[in-house]
Amino acid sequence: MENAARWRAPAVVLGAAAVLPVVLGFALDWADWMTIAVLVLSLALGAMIVKQILFRREQKELRAEAMRQRKQPNAEPPPHAEHHVPAIPVDSAEPYYRFILSCTVCWTPTGGVPQHGNLRGLAVHSILERARHVTVGGSPTDTAAVQTRLAAELGAMLPDRSGQIVAWAEQVALTVPEEDARRLERLTELRKEKQVRHHEQELEQRTRAYLADEVLVDPGTAVVWWLARHPEQVREAADLIPTFARLSAAVTKSEIAPQYAERLDTADRPALSAVNWPRLDGQGDESRRQLPRPDGKDAADQPLWPRGNRDHGDLDDDFDEPEDTSSAR
Repeated sequence: MENAARWRAPAVVLGAAAVLPVVLGFALDWADWMTIAVLVLSLALGAMIVKQILFRREQKELRAEAMRQRKQPNAEPPPHAEHHVPAIPVDSAEPYYRFILSCTVCWTPTGGVPQHGNLRGLAVHSILERARHVTVGGSPTDTAAVQTRLAAELGAMLPDRSGQIVAWAEQVALTVPEEDARRLERLTELRKEKQVRHHEQELEQRTRAYLADEVLVDPGTAVVWWLARHPEQVREAADLIPTFARLSAAVTKSEIAPQYAERLDTADRPALSAVNWPRLDGQGDESRRQLPRPDGKDAADQPLWPRGNRDHGDLDDDFDEPEDTSSAR
């Protein structure tokens, strides 16, 4: 009866859509093709009306079912046993540091007669195994994140390995002992300091290797390095040639080249610009007379660049031989 009442309205609509065009065709003396066309349109319109009727009826039934489900009381969870675990050590990612786990272990038998004599111990053991899979990969310095993952893992109701109970945990808390927390904080600071020192030592080693293998290979290379960094200080670079000669000889553990050894007696003297000595230029002897002589002799009576016997080192101590630019290169 309910099924007949359900389809009564759609049948009436479709019957009226089929009969009405035929009656009008005979009454108004329509042509056959016109009657058929009106009949097709009438049936299409009737089908749309039937579809709308069925849709509204279905929505009404769904709303009624939802109202019935709301009025029904919520089903109570199945009864289960609980046991509070105050503090149990569990492993962490650090070998000598452990977490302290506290939680409430819940369990319920899977059905039938239990075969185990201590279901509480079985449930606690299952929870500890599941907890260790999470904590063994967690750092004790990141307790909050590990506790969040652990609470999500232990909150799932899963059977134990024997299949006799379904166990889960509530009120999960994870801590680290205060002494271990202080040690871990100190270790973290030491690791950061060690990393900084390692990078500083690596930078120092690279700098030393750069200076020894590329810069202080010989005085000429050192002068080029200096000019690359101070392109406007050409005169200062020339004054530093004796210093570069000593440094390169010390770094390479070799003797100072003869062309640089002749100028080592002036290595401790300041540059000419520092003592305001006149610069030698194209005036020749006129500029030479302005140079001071420690022995009081006239500078004009001396040769412009006195040359001694290089083999015996008998150069005049008062004048230095000009630098051989070709050798410096």
